[in-house]
Amino acid sequence: MIGSDRIDLFGGHGPFILTPFLVLAPLVLLMRVFRVAPVAMFRFTVTPPVRRQAPFLAAACLFLLFSFASIPIGLDPERGLLAFCDLVLVAVLGYYISLRVLEEPEQEKLIVRSVAFGLVIYAIFCIAECIAWRHGIIMPPQRDGPWLESTFAPSTLGPWAPTLSGTAYDANRSGFVLTMYLALLDRFAAKSRYTPVLRFAITPLIFLTLSRSGMLCWLAYYLSSRTFWSRLASRRVLARVAAIALVSSLLFAVYQKEMSELAEAWEISTAVSAKMSMDPGSSGESHVLLIQRGFKTWLSSTKTVLAGIGYAAAPKVLEDFFGNDKRGNFHSLYVTTLAEMGFPAFVVLIFLLGYPIIGRKGVIPCLAAIMVFNVSYESHTEPMLWLMLALLWSYERRGPPKSRSLPLHNAAASYR
Repeated sequence: MIGSDRIDLFGGHGPFILTPFLVLAPLVLLMRVFRVAPVAMFRFTVTPPVRRQAPFLAAACLFLLFSFASIPIGLDPERGLLAFCDLVLVAVLGYYISLRVLEEPEQEKLIVRSVAFGLVIYAIFCIAECIAWRHGIIMPPQRDGPWLESTFAPSTLGPWAPTLSGTAYDANRSGFVLTMYLALLDRFAAKSRYTPVLRFAITPLIFLTLSRSGMLCWLAYYLSSRTFWSRLASRRVLARVAAIALVSSLLFAVYQKEMSELAEAWEISTAVSAKMSMDPGSSGESHVLLIQRGFKTWLSSTKTVLAGIGYAAAPKVLEDFFGNDKRGNFHSLYVTTLAEMGFPAFVVLIFLLGYPIIGRKGVIPCLAAIMVFNVSYESHTEPMLWLMLALLWSYERRGPPKSRSLPLHNAAASYR
C-alpha cells in the first residue's frame, strides 16, 4: 500500500490525503517498540546489510539538511516547512521499512505476499476505474469532486481510453511503483514459483497506465538487466518472439485498412502523438519547457546557484504554467534539486544515486530505472524511492577485480 494515495482515510474531509502507508507504517513502528523489552530497547544488532547502509544514512541526512537550510531564505517558507515535514516523514518511514525487510528471516515469503496483495488491490482499483470511465466519470483537474468519484475516477488519454493508474492518482507514480515491485521480486524472491506469475501480471499493468515516464522506467530496468538478456538469448524465447512478430506482421498486412480506419475513428494517433511527441503544445514540449525554466531559475543569481529558491517553492515561479496549483513542479528531480535546494544538494543526490553502481553488486537495473524515471519526474516525496535506495545500499560490496594471471607455481607446473 506504499503508493496508494487514492485511498484517503480522512474520506476527503481532512487537510491532506491520509494514505494507508502514513497510518500502517507508524503503527508497525509503534508495535515494534512496544513488543521490545525495556532492557533491550536501546540495544541494536547491527548486521552487515545495515552496516553497509551507514553511508546512505549520512548522505540522506545531509540531503535533508540542505533541503531544510533552503527554506528560511526561500520564496515560500511556510509551504516549504510543511513539505519538508512530509519529506522527512516518508524518508524515515521508507528507511524503517527497509530495516524490517532486512531483518525478516523469510524475506522471499514476505516480498511475494506483499507484492501479490498490492497487485490485487491495484487490479481492483483498475476495474473500478474502467467502470467509472464507462459511466462518463473522469478525474477533475483539481480532484475536487465527490469523494467516491474522485477515488475511482480515471484520467483519460483522449476520448478513447482511460489511464488506469490503480491505487495512485498519478499514472507516472503507478508505473514507478510497479517497476520497483519487479526489482523487489528479482532481488528477494527470484526463485519463488509465484514470481513469474507476478512478473507477468506487472508488465501489462504498467502499459495500461499509458505513462511515458512509467514505460521508460520499466524499459530501463529490463534493458540494464543481465537476466533479461540471458533469457532473451535462449532459443525458446527467440522462437516465441519470432512467432509473435510474424503473426503480428501478417495480421497488420491483412487488416491494415481496417486498423487505420479504426484508429482514425477513435482519434488514437492524435492522442498518442500528443502524449508522446515533443511537438509544440504536446506533453513532451511542456516537460522540456519546465526543465528549461528550472535551469533558468537556478542560474538566476549566485544565491539560487548555492541554495536555490527554497524547498517546495517551485509553484511561486511556475504560476504561468500551473496557475494556483500548489503541486506545480519542474518535472525532473535533478532540475528541482538544483532550482529549489542548490548545487550542494544536487551533489549529494548524485552520490545517493550513483555510488551504489560502483560500490554495490546487483544494483544497476533498479538504479537505472530510478535515474531514468526521475529525468522527467520527481520521486523524492515517494516512500518507495527511499525504501529502494536504502535496500540498494545494503547489497553486498563489490570486491576488487580478480586477477586473470595464474600463480607462479601453477604456471610452472603447467609448463612442465
